[in-house]
Amino acid sequence: MKPHPIADLFPMMTDDELKSLAADIQANGLKEPIVVLDDKILDGRNREKACRIARVEPKTVAFRGKDPVSFVLSMNLHRRHLTQGQRAAVGVKVEELFAAQAKERQRLSEGRGKKGVENVPHLKTKARDQAGKAMGVSGRHVGTAKTLKKKSPERFEQVLSGEKTLPQAVREVKEASREEKRQENAIKAATTDVAELVGVFSTIVLDPPWDWGDEGDVNQMGRAKPDYATMSFEQLLELPVGKFADTDCHLFCWVTNRSLPKVFALVERWGFRYVTLLTWPKKSFGMGNYFRGQTEHVVFAVKGSLSLKTKSASTLLPAWDRGKGHSSKPPEFREFVEGCSPGPYLEFFARSKREGWTSWGADV
Repeated sequence: MKPHPIADLFPMMTDDELKSLAADIQANGLKEPIVVLDDKILDGRNREKACRIARVEPKTVAFRGKDPVSFVLSMNLHRRHLTQGQRAAVGVKVEELFAAQAKERQRLSEGRGKKGVENVPHLKTKARDQAGKAMGVSGRHVGTAKTLKKKSPERFEQVLSGEKTLPQAVREVKEASREEKRQENAIKAATTDVAELVGVFSTIVLDPPWDWGDEGDVNQMGRAKPDYATMSFEQLLELPVGKFADTDCHLFCWVTNRSLPKVFALVERWGFRYVTLLTWPKKSFGMGNYFRGQTEHVVFAVKGSLSLKTKSASTLLPAWDRGKGHSSKPPEFREFVEGCSPGPYLEFFARSKREGWTSWGADV
């Protein structure tokens, strides 16, 4: 006997659970009959399968109610110990049923000459929220599971079966997306030749794609691995920054708190001398193995002798908003640089172009 589509809302038992149920049925008989609707199993797929394993003739009864969906939900929710993720995943299927019911009610209402949704029961309530309420989770959780199903049907099924939690599956999808983008950016970076740059510059800005794995950390308290191609310390040392520096030149190099020990060697290798450290205070703190990082820094270094254009610039930068994208810097920073240092300007690893600047990097 085939299962009714409504019965497929819930995942089947595992093989071990089915064997245990079959043994119980063989010893004690089938306690609850299998409910049938339109010659299909509405409730009791696992019991029917266990009966076949136990070689016991299953008992069946016809469904006599008016709402098979609510019946199946009621029978399964009180029997099963489902995780929040499983409830949200089932909610995705329930939402589809509720949405179909709402459309049918609306069609019937319009057929009777009634206008609007006021006369259609429950139609004003989102099917997603209805499904969440029916499953004992929020509509937002159902929406998350629905998005997961679209992006990764395989992981959705793993959540439905209880093999993975919903947050775990969502993290995996995000990381897979980041990895795909990293691969794309790595290809871009490989075809972006520094040799294409021409001339020398009075001011150079860098935001190196630091590889925090250099510090020996596999995962810094859940810190997300960037979606761009990173560079090792040795690769950054070989970057020919000094080749594009004028006789007198300013250097602004972004650096995280964790990578500070490395940046001074880079500055020296590129032919600059360290002068001071600028600090950008962020409006909210991030991750960290010890302290929660809420600051980022800019090493200011000089080649030759070149004064600032202003005497009022502070080493404490404004609490600008973050730029868009992983590790993106505030767009106001380049305007700050223009107020402090003379052009022409060169930006390595730029995320976007700016008038009056030469921008180099995979993203531009």
